[in-house]
Formats: sequence, structure tokens, C-alpha cells
Amino acid sequence: MRIGLDGRPLLGRRTGIGRYMFEICRELDALLPGAEFFVYAPQPVELPPVSRRWRCRVEARTWARRLKPIAWLKLRAGRLCREDRLDAFWGSATLFPPLPTGVRRVSTVYDLTFRVAPETMSRTHLLAQRMFFAYDVRHADHLLAISHGTATRLQEWLGGPLAAVALPGLSPAFRPRDPAAVGATLRTFGIAKPYFLAVGTWEPRKNLELLVQVFRALRAADEFHDYRLVLAGGAGWKDERLRRLLQVGGSVSTPAGSDGVTAIGFVTDDELADLYSGCRAFVFPSAYEGFGIPILEARACGAPVVATDLPELREAGGDGAIYVPPTDEGLREGLRRVVAAPPAPPPSRGLLPTWRGSAQVLAGYLNAD
Repeated sequence: MRIGLDGRPLLGRRTGIGRYMFEICRELDALLPGAEFFVYAPQPVELPPVSRRWRCRVEARTWARRLKPIAWLKLRAGRLCREDRLDAFWGSATLFPPLPTGVRRVSTVYDLTFRVAPETMSRTHLLAQRMFFAYDVRHADHLLAISHGTATRLQEWLGGPLAAVALPGLSPAFRPRDPAAVGATLRTFGIAKPYFLAVGTWEPRKNLELLVQVFRALRAADEFHDYRLVLAGGAGWKDERLRRLLQVGGSVSTPAGSDGVTAIGFVTDDELADLYSGCRAFVFPSAYEGFGIPILEARACGAPVVATDLPELREAGGDGAIYVPPTDEGLREGLRRVVAAPPAPPPSRGLLPTWRGSAQVLAGYLNAD
């Protein structure tokens, strides 16, 4: 069996969709030992440790490499797919290239941001989603969602059957970490305890600007005066207001100031697990998400969680999080409650979703007769 994959989520540093695809690919390699895999991308990408049955199909023409990734998928990737005589294609970022008749199409839907919170998206991404999303998901042979909340929103909008839900899992690094390792990572970034941690790309949907304003106001009122707020995550889009708030330029890293806020930029999985393990609480104030992988990771590392009260985030946080509205008063109350509550032990790993389980769902549809 010859399976094609949209490799665009693996371009650059791995964030939400990239992490999902990276971990699922690792599991697919073990679950489908008789398959050949073709990963299509306009630029070279990093694959997980997999067998020699995987081949990266990278754009050869210099001019085409300069296309926007979505334009490349729609205008160039189809030619490579036809050359490779595919049996199935995984739309790992929901959309499909032009595919020959008879190729099985399996699409994964992560969120409906372009409908729920379009104002938070870049113009190019919003336009692409409006142009292609509905058509491509309607023409998928099998449609998967990463949460029941996303599945419900999708079915309410488009109707029709959804094949299954394949929840994100946990990477091995995310577990309670040794105090010595945690201390070393905190020293690396110049972080002192106690601190709140927030993780996310700098984009409006993550609501980091409001979190910074709330934290600063609480400190100014002599609440949490010993605390720090640590922001981990890379540069994004429409982040000018947050940059002005933190007084940063091209980089998103800045040392802690007198207001106790520090931004440390992109971190590795091991560093992130240490940060989760050492924080007093993890705060996830997003206005909208398709699931909330960082909440799952933080819980697995033993961090108390404050999160926006959304159905999709409750799937990630379960009963072990404090849920609040994504408002000034909601965040204030959430921070106060989480500090007042005694820390709870991390959930049993056996009760949390796994990448293997999600990959088994996908593999079943890629390999369907």
C-alpha cells in the first residue's frame, strides 16, 4: 500500500498540528509495516525516527518553493502524488492536493477557527480555509476530528457522517520531572519560583495579552507579588499589541522585568516538561482551541491547570482543571483559586489518551478496503 501525507505541518518548529502529525507518523510506521509512505512538502521537513519505507517528496523547482504552502499544495503537490501512484492520502492539515480518482482520502480536522474566531487568523490562512475547507472535507472518504467538541461543531455546520475522533496523545517527555532537572532548566532561563506558566504561539486566539494585563494588575494590587509569569512559545501573527505590551522587537524572548513577566521563546519538549513540573500553575486562557494539547501535557507533569471553559478544553483537562471565562475577572478568579487549592497528584498515565490509540484509528481508515 502506498500512502501519501501532507507534510506542511512539519515545516519549521513543531507546534500543535505539527506535533500531532509527528507523533502519529511515528506510530503509523509500526502499525502499517507493509506500507510505503510519501511525505509531500515545498521545503525539507523533519520526520520522526521511522523506517526506510518513508520518502520525503520535496519540491525541486526553486520558484515553486517560494509559493505559500497552501498554494503549493493545491498547485504543485498533485503532480507528485500522481507520479507515486498512491492508494491513500492523509490530509494531515485537513486539505487535499488534486488527487487521481480512486485514491482514498482521509482528512483530520483540528479546529474551526476560521468560523469560530476568524479575526484571530492571518489573512492568507483565513482566505485559504474559506476557499477550500468545506469542499475538501465534504469530498473526504473518511473524516476524523481531534476532539468530540470539534466533531460536534463540524457536524452542526456541514452535517453528514464523521468517521471517528482521534484524540491527541502524550509524548514520552511529559511526566513529573526530577527536581534537579527542573532546577537546571529554571536556571538556564533565569526563572525563580513560584511562577505561572503559559504556552502558545503569539497569536490573538491564545489570549496572552489579556493574561499579561491581568497578572500585572494583580501584582500592582499586591497580589502574587512573589510570583512570576513565564511565557513559552514562538512568534506568530497579529502579535503587535503583545509585543508592545512586553516591549520586545524581533525576538519573543525577554528577561523578567519589574512586573514579573518573562518571555523565553520556543523550548524543547524536555525543557517544557521541566517548566510544567516546576510551575505553581499552568494557565491556558485561549479564546478557542480544537483540543488543547498543552493542558494534557501539563496535567501529565503534575501541574495544576487554569483553562478557558470550552468543551474542547474540558476534554484535555478532565476534572483536574479549573475552568473560567476568558475574561479579566475570569482569569483573576482562576489564579486566586488555583493558588488556594492544594496541588493534586498527576493523573494516572493509563487513563490519558495515547498516540498509539489515535494512530490505530487513522491506520484503520487508511488501510480500509
